[in-house]
Amino acid sequence: MYKQALHLRYTMITSFLMMILFLGNVCAQSRITVVIPEVDTSVPARADNYLEVAADADKTEIAKSFFKFDLNNLPLFTDIEAYNLRLYVNTDTKDPNFKSHTITVVKGDGTETGDKIGGANVSKSSKRINMKLKRRALEVIPDNILSLTARSPQYRETLFYSSITAQKPGLFAKIPKLILEYEVNPFPFRSDWAQAFSTAQHDRYLNWNTNAVITQPLMHSLPNPYNYRIVGADPTGAIAVYKNQPIIFTGSADGSKAAVKQLNAGGDVLWSQDVDNIIKSRPLIDERGRLYYISSSNTLTILDLNNSGGILFSKALSTIVGNQITLEGDATLGYDGTLYLSSIFGTAAISAYPQMRLRWKYENKKHERNGPVSLSADESHAFFINVNTQQETSRLVMIDNTDGSELDGSESILGGYKDKDGNYYIPAPVVEENKNVFVLNGYDESNRLFIFKIKSASLSEPKIVDSKQGENTGISQPALDANGDAYFVFNKKIAHYDPSEPNNVDVYDGSPELHNFSIVVVDKSSNIYVADPHNNAEKVVGFTHNKDFTHNFTEPLNTAIKKSLVLAPDGTLYTITANNVIAITAKEVDVDQITLSKLKTNTVYRATNTITLTGFSVLPSVNTILYSGGGMDLKPGFSVRKGASVTFKTFAKEHQ
Repeated sequence: MYKQALHLRYTMITSFLMMILFLGNVCAQSRITVVIPEVDTSVPARADNYLEVAADADKTEIAKSFFKFDLNNLPLFTDIEAYNLRLYVNTDTKDPNFKSHTITVVKGDGTETGDKIGGANVSKSSKRINMKLKRRALEVIPDNILSLTARSPQYRETLFYSSITAQKPGLFAKIPKLILEYEVNPFPFRSDWAQAFSTAQHDRYLNWNTNAVITQPLMHSLPNPYNYRIVGADPTGAIAVYKNQPIIFTGSADGSKAAVKQLNAGGDVLWSQDVDNIIKSRPLIDERGRLYYISSSNTLTILDLNNSGGILFSKALSTIVGNQITLEGDATLGYDGTLYLSSIFGTAAISAYPQMRLRWKYENKKHERNGPVSLSADESHAFFINVNTQQETSRLVMIDNTDGSELDGSESILGGYKDKDGNYYIPAPVVEENKNVFVLNGYDESNRLFIFKIKSASLSEPKIVDSKQGENTGISQPALDANGDAYFVFNKKIAHYDPSEPNNVDVYDGSPELHNFSIVVVDKSSNIYVADPHNNAEKVVGFTHNKDFTHNFTEPLNTAIKKSLVLAPDGTLYTITANNVIAITAKEVDVDQITLSKLKTNTVYRATNTITLTGFSVLPSVNTILYSGGGMDLKPGFSVRKGASVTFKTFAKEHQ
């Protein structure tokens, strides 16, 4: 009966317990994040709001500084490896007779007789101090609220910037902060979160493999009986994917009515949530299933995708950043929940929800504007393009993401990014781990691609890929695979670039003709999908790259699509028109039928006909999708242990 049900014409999904058991630190990923204090004050408080550490001539403490950090908003299932308290010295108010003395840190509000857990020496030339805290002393933090007190056993006075006194132009980097080095455990798997770290919004599912490639795709428009219009987030597209189902952003042309909707595979609206105006930045989704929606009214709204899009937060960006802000380009969301916004005034980093406070601000000079932010894999560095609108030149900027200070910047060798109508479209840098940064000298299509190598605090001179074509023609925005190799359209053909062999661009001569304004996405198995919305005949093309290219399919769309292409974990591709979501799935793959005696995690197994599962138990560490055109054959002995996740799907035969 069960096997027969899987042969139904409609796609059927059966899931076993979506929660995955925690299995430890295997293949954990190391990252850095910053927590700014909920409370930081001198005790007794000062009228000027500076922090103070002082003792009198008898070495009796007369002032200390108290901090409270809320660690509840860190990413789930993380292991903190190091705690570092950083304070910034106010050198203007230091005692003129000051030479040096020691600042110590204790756990608690300072009334306890706790042992020192960190310390640093303040000298006359000190601008900031870093105090590495004893990790063992912080193994137990009640309610994840960490209270610390800075004090001195010596006869001296030192003033530090506080969260209040650092809220002035040029001083934003001096906010006190707790810098955490943490590891992200690979289990439970974040299977429904499209977050990898190469573009402004992390839109690749690089943690998912597949055993097969599509040789014949199936393209169909999801029904739209509601006559909604898909609008906003131009030119990057108003669509996202959560739990393998598309989320779209609809509205009227005048912005008087706007909503977020999630659809199922049949096009039914699962839920709809009204918002203040049409979406301006491409949608952002964090690991807890919260969607960050920035409207054309420059209002940030956070929706709970696990609760029918219920509104958790809504506030004007200007009230968060502290001045009027008109978002330029796309916002970016870090793994740690930090929100990055760029505008004419500069770029700002906003701490994770629900705190949502200014973490740092990079302030532009006159005639400057910044593009979207991209992050290194460990989030220690942030990158964006800074444009001089007067000279119509630009440069790549590398930021210390702990405080927003500029570490390095390239020469002004990039383009002006201004179109014939006077609009600026600035691309996001594409970052490979902590190794390389890829930057176009035009928006999405360009005649030159610059590849900068990342050093610890600087950028190398770039390698340059040149199309030898006219300005703004020849090269599309690149996408990276799991190995760090780049794929892009190069002179109307798909091409591969290996940063370890920087003088070699491998162009696939068998590639169908592609417009250089195409969108490229890649999965972990180096399947490359290209949406071409600008040729005479719009199409989606599939390739695979191992040592050589294979052209898997070309699917004409016969309709005008927007500049958007997203890939779901189950391998479904989605793009959009003004009125429809288009889904591209498998009709046939290069594997006819398979028999499996084990399952690997984060893998999509596909077969044109039957998938047979024989005589094994699925381990709790496994999260996998079985996608068949002919059904499943479950042999005796097959079972799924508690904690594992196995999803069965069949090709949607009603559309064949």
